Amino acid sequence: MPLPSPLFELPLPSPEQTRRHLLAWAASFPHVCWLDNCGSEADAYGEIEWLFGVSRAGFSRTEDWQPGQWTMGVLPYDWALLGDPRLPVAEGPGIEWPGLPGFRPELLLLRPRNSDALWVMVDHPELKGWQACLESNSQPTPPPGMGEFVAAWDRPTYLQAVAATREYIRNGDCYELNLAQLFSASGQLAQPWELFLRLIGISPVPFAGYFRHGKRHLICASPERFLRHDNAALLAQPIKGTARRGKTVSEDEALKLELAASDKERAENVMIVDLSRHDLNRFCEPGSVVVPHLFEVQSFAQVHQLVSTVQGQMRGDVKPMEALLGIFPPGSMTGAPKFRVMQLIGELEPVRRGLYAGSLGYVRPDGGFDFNVVIRSLIYDEEQRRLDYHVGGAITYDSVAEEEYAETLLKAKAIRTLWAVGEGGDESDEKSNGLPEEGRSDSI
Repeated sequence: MPLPSPLFELPLPSPEQTRRHLLAWAASFPHVCWLDNCGSEADAYGEIEWLFGVSRAGFSRTEDWQPGQWTMGVLPYDWALLGDPRLPVAEGPGIEWPGLPGFRPELLLLRPRNSDALWVMVDHPELKGWQACLESNSQPTPPPGMGEFVAAWDRPTYLQAVAATREYIRNGDCYELNLAQLFSASGQLAQPWELFLRLIGISPVPFAGYFRHGKRHLICASPERFLRHDNAALLAQPIKGTARRGKTVSEDEALKLELAASDKERAENVMIVDLSRHDLNRFCEPGSVVVPHLFEVQSFAQVHQLVSTVQGQMRGDVKPMEALLGIFPPGSMTGAPKFRVMQLIGELEPVRRGLYAGSLGYVRPDGGFDFNVVIRSLIYDEEQRRLDYHVGGAITYDSVAEEEYAETLLKAKAIRTLWAVGEGGDESDEKSNGLPEEGRSDSI
């Protein structure tokens, strides 16, 4: 389905500077969203390079997410737990995102794929100065120092959680469970969008985004699509399987081939594919759900990923938002079977996930939508002066608890990359250890 026609177009002479100028201009707005594919060719389905919107008013009610206008926003993982007493909620509070936060942009700018034009889709007459800001001179500034990242779990408690998960698997409650650990730091980020630009400079991915809802900010470098709806088709692209990038061309190619041939990685990937097929079948025409791409290796700045594509034709009696919210949350962030695993996650994890493992995206006026999976992200709360970063891993019966714990510490340490680049360190060295430093199939 073609993109809606713009009100008018503008030339785009410097994409990098335009990003910075627009985000700097938008810093005074309480509701901001920037979706960015970072020039990645990994996504064969999306037709948008950038989508940028601002508004002076937002909402958080489910009923506000109805087609008819452009809508941008997030689906927090915790929203999926509401209203069902069978799904326990962790006692420890994280950074809370009440309801389904979103907004209808008063200004909406779109950059089509492989284009040097900026399409103006929505332009409220009261919003002044955004065109002038394209010629401004905003320079990057290093983010202020943050306190030490502290884990929500101590080592013995984490090891006990892995042991309990393995016991659930042994007893047949589930096959695999994505166990997440939270790291938090204290400090003040004057301009969280600056951290977003730094993040995508280190880790360019096809489903990156920055989202502000009042005092809360999401800084996201996700490589994973959750769900897309276009021309009556539903499409999911779960990721399960990761290998590090090689230091030489030959080593890099060997690691790709090893990932593609790994029985372990393929087994974990096909389990999530089966879960996605089950989810889509609930809303699609019988017999229409297919897997056009299975075990496709996609390469990113730091890692190779094993990505599969599941798609089907949505039934005529199903509304787009019904399918989106009915399939949510992403199965790759829960495990299988989904409902039982979500029960166990609520029992095992000490802190609510909040927005982590949820989705960020947009809805078009015609009901088409595209949402990512919120992973490899920082979440900042201005009022609490708190910065959160989740790391997770797929626990199977063969998992070794000590190794899983060491992996969470390694991933949390990798966040320091954001403060190291451009402050006397060698950027190429930092990228080789990038965000996140992940070389295992269960890293998320």
